[in-house]
Amino acid sequence: MTLLTDARGHLTEHSDILEVSGVRYLIEHVVSGELPFKGAGPVLATVIDINECHHITAEWIQNCIERYSQIDDVFQVKFLEAILFRGASQGQCSLSLDAQKHLESLGTRWHQFLNDELDKQPLPGAYVILDGGLYEAFRLYADTHAAFFQATRVPRLLDTSDDNLGQVVVAVPSRLGSHISHKPPLSRIRVGVKDNFDLEGTKTSLCSRSYLQLYPRKGKSAPCLQRLLDLGVSVIGKTKLCAFAQWEEPTEAIEYTSPWSPRADGFQSSGGSSNGSGAAVAAYDWVDITIGSDSTWTLQLSWAATLSCVVTLLPPGTAIKYQSHPRLYLSIIYTSNPAPVTSSQFSAVLWPTDYWNLVDLPQRTIATNFAHEIASFLKLPYREYSMKEVWQSHPPEDAGDQSLDEYMLKASAAPSMFATKDMWYDDYHAFDEFRELYWAKYKKAPYLTPPTRAAWSSCKSIPLSDRDEAARRVQVFRSWFQALFFTEDHPLRVMPIENVGTRYRDEPPEPPTGVHALLLSAFASAPELVLPSQYNRDRDRGLV
Repeated sequence: MTLLTDARGHLTEHSDILEVSGVRYLIEHVVSGELPFKGAGPVLATVIDINECHHITAEWIQNCIERYSQIDDVFQVKFLEAILFRGASQGQCSLSLDAQKHLESLGTRWHQFLNDELDKQPLPGAYVILDGGLYEAFRLYADTHAAFFQATRVPRLLDTSDDNLGQVVVAVPSRLGSHISHKPPLSRIRVGVKDNFDLEGTKTSLCSRSYLQLYPRKGKSAPCLQRLLDLGVSVIGKTKLCAFAQWEEPTEAIEYTSPWSPRADGFQSSGGSSNGSGAAVAAYDWVDITIGSDSTWTLQLSWAATLSCVVTLLPPGTAIKYQSHPRLYLSIIYTSNPAPVTSSQFSAVLWPTDYWNLVDLPQRTIATNFAHEIASFLKLPYREYSMKEVWQSHPPEDAGDQSLDEYMLKASAAPSMFATKDMWYDDYHAFDEFRELYWAKYKKAPYLTPPTRAAWSSCKSIPLSDRDEAARRVQVFRSWFQALFFTEDHPLRVMPIENVGTRYRDEPPEPPTGVHALLLSAFASAPELVLPSQYNRDRDRGLV
């Protein structure tokens, strides 16, 4: 059914789409206990929680409406045509005469106290009553920055000929009810998930048409995602990524349009393989959290390239909004000791000169001041050092006379840049089954975008013995790094993400090589915090 309201706000039945005052909703039947609704409907309704109120007054009602309007973009006053009070029966709570008159002035036709067991009662928020059934309302948003590959709730019929322009339309739940004590702690938290995580009932695409074509819908969710679902999150959609999670600039995104960065003039590169997750949480106030994945540098680049207000914590790659207008991004790598560490337990702020010397002076000056502020605020010593010099004076026995770059080149060189790229063996062989099954079913090779084709062609000839040697060297580096920098103390190591500058969608950068700043967290097995420190206004390419 499509439900529309006329100029006076009256519903006219006409799929599963609801439009109220120009705002579109998807409605979904709620599985609940027996709820003796009045009338056949359709009626716009609001469920209000009264668990902590024993006498409902007009003032309490008005405060509740103002609170709902402030924190929830799904709710609007027109949903007060009927009110369902949850959390207490009519015998436990009373509705004052002035409250009843106030509700009448708001257009409320009737109210009802729900008597079911508390865990069977619907959460607070906007609903529709139709033919004696209760339907939850999800607000529909157009994915204007092309950040999502698919939405998890899809209306059966939706006209995309006008304002949506054929974009993915994402349905989001009410933000009300996340505080309800008997419900999971993350109830109704809106989460976008990178489309390399399996989600029950959906296909996993890896942003490859061939991969999407070959595999059916998933019968269960990835364990890490299932943990979040068990905590109550609402997965609103699967976000885009670079095909097969390779480094892929927008000009190389052949099969699906790369997400649009909300930064500057909107034509900046969208960064690493978690670009959809980065763009979504940066561009949309209606997204709470996005999940990305990080094998080397994808999250740092995705957040730094697409976001104007984001902090990321690695692992597991959950972006949290940071209210400022940053442009220069820093990375703080701290102890890998899993024991809780408070600010008073950190030992020092470390400044690796050989990484920062690669950054231009204005950015380096800003970052230096920021690092000194951290040290001053936490009352910690500030120390500069060269990791290459420390390696030279205290190398691991396995390195012999090799410099740090010489020793690690075989382990970490980017596959499209060097012959010594043995760490990337698994990048190719992880998809052996995919290539075999696709050929068996379609009698042709799957299409690969240029970065994936170049990487797999380069990695195909790597023998397993060389890969094992590369992995061993990474472990040697990890042990050396942790022994020298993460011993009995807990230092904060301040790193640059990259030499930041304007990078448009048609300007691919050079891939990082060696023990790049973006690789250090993964190689050292150390947690990482990525945060902004400064905003610089980007130039644009418009002509006046």
